[in-house]
Order: sequence, then C-alpha cells, then structure tokens
Amino acid sequence: MKHLKTYISILAIVFTVATNAQEDNSSIQDAVNKGKTDLMDILTKAGKDFNFGIDAASVKSASMASPISYQEMNFDLLLNYNQQGINSLLKPEIKKIVPLVNGNKVVTTIGVSNIKQGRYEVTDLINHQYHNELNLLPNNIKQNGFKTLKIIYVPNLNTMVYNINGKNYTSYKNNSVMQAIDDETLLRILKADAIEFQRKYGSQLAGKKLLN
Repeated sequence: MKHLKTYISILAIVFTVATNAQEDNSSIQDAVNKGKTDLMDILTKAGKDFNFGIDAASVKSASMASPISYQEMNFDLLLNYNQQGINSLLKPEIKKIVPLVNGNKVVTTIGVSNIKQGRYEVTDLINHQYHNELNLLPNNIKQNGFKTLKIIYVPNLNTMVYNINGKNYTSYKNNSVMQAIDDETLLRILKADAIEFQRKYGSQLAGKKLLN
C-alpha cells in the first residue's frame, strides 16, 4: 500500500509538471532547464520507492542536445501517397523532443511545445520509448547531437519513425531501429498497411478521431 501511494503521488507530480509548468519561460532552453529541475525533484522525491529507470544525478549532469521536431503523418495523404516525398505527408510540428545527454548517451528526454510566438512549455517527461530508441540510432547521428532529425508518428499504424536525410529508423513490423530504411521503401510499406487498415476499420472510424 505504501508503494502504491508513492506511485500515485509521483504520477500526480509528473502530471502537474507536464501540464502546468513553464508559463514564465520564453525559450526552449528556459523550458528545458525548468523541466530538468522539476524532473530531478520528482526523482529525488521518488527515492527508492519507485524506479523510473533514471536517477537525479544522471539528469543533473546531462546537457541539452539539439531539439528534435515531432510531427504527425497525415493518414489520409498516406493512403494516396504517390512518391511526392515524405515531407509532403507531414502535419505541422506538434512539439520538440529534447534529449538530455551524457556524451553520446541519452539519459532521458523532455518534450516542449510552442504555445505562443516562441514561448515554450513542457509537455512530457520520462518517455522511455524516445530514450531507448534514440540510444539505438547510429553513432554519427548521436555524435552530431541529433541535428536535423525528425520524429514522425504514424496514427492508426501506431508507429514511430526517426527520419534524417532520406533515411528512416523504426521498430515497425520487427524492423531494427539500428538499421536504415530509405523513404520510398518505408512509405510503400506504410501505405500498403494504411490501405489494409482503412479496408478493415475505415467505416468504423468515419467521422471519428484517428487511433493512437
């Protein structure tokens, strides 16, 4: 019962930080610094009662890498894709995922969104999928601080793609995040699966939000 209460309390802190912090911050750097401080506070309060897979000391010593653009693929455009290029399928940026790194190792990530004319706020903390998969990317991407990398989410197919310079890294359909797939090969796979998804579930989703 003690551990359950601690877990609920920590989740409440994470939720509060992610939704209410950053109102006074004006830049990505400011928002990330505040998020980093709040995260260290969360991890310190959690202590040994709950394991988040990271510790406050590692977060404190970590530095900010290049912010990564997070965008969502337009599912309807994917269904009709005809070699226009991957960028033609992307919706506007939703947020930025900022890796906190020690050397080439990602300790964790902080998500920030542009709420108004360059004012950023924290949207999420401790996302283990970003953390784990960014660490699996080729060394040259990590050594370059993730510059020009994009994270693309494909709704309904519920998959994450790490895109850079015409190459893609994804665990979709048992692929390895460590192995590159070129844009057109990936998009052929995604389009075929999107068409199959639409055939099976399209009538059920008519007028409803796409599945995440």
